[in-house]
Amino acid sequence: MMDKERLRSRILHKLKMQKEEIRLRKSLKIKRMLFSLREFRRAKMIMFYLAHEGEVETTGMIYDAWSMGKKVCAPVLQTKEKRMIAAQVTSFTTDIEKGPYGILQPQAGCLREIPGELIDLIVVPGVAFDDCGNRLGRGAGYYDRFLAGFQERRVPCIGLAFSFQLLGRIPVSSHDIPMTKVLAA
Repeated sequence: MMDKERLRSRILHKLKMQKEEIRLRKSLKIKRMLFSLREFRRAKMIMFYLAHEGEVETTGMIYDAWSMGKKVCAPVLQTKEKRMIAAQVTSFTTDIEKGPYGILQPQAGCLREIPGELIDLIVVPGVAFDDCGNRLGRGAGYYDRFLAGFQERRVPCIGLAFSFQLLGRIPVSSHDIPMTKVLAA
């Protein structure tokens, strides 16, 4: 089995090389899968990631979730504390800015932190996923530390990926939090 760093580098390269039109077409298929899930239909507050560097696109998903009356929050990285919080997003034009690592996130000036107990569903990015729902992230551990707080409540965590990000088995550490489901196209 390939080590995490080599595997991460290989898949990140594939993400960057994928043509934009293919990324958007596959993202639309994944959106349809997500929106058909019972967990999605029941959720009132959904945490979406804001796509970065070739990830499955979530902007259209967020707009459609808003039009369905759902509330949306997104991750905010707090690098000094090495933690991630969820903050409500109500607009892409006024609420979003570039944060650490160039990742879009809710603006510090209008941050409305959402308590974990109000989040019904978490949509999670990943570099790779395996058949057991294990996830390989970008290596900083923000998502695993954040998701650990949702294990007891069993909040559904849905990983989104392209088919080349699905592997039979990936290296797993004791702190890694598996996904409830992984949707891919």
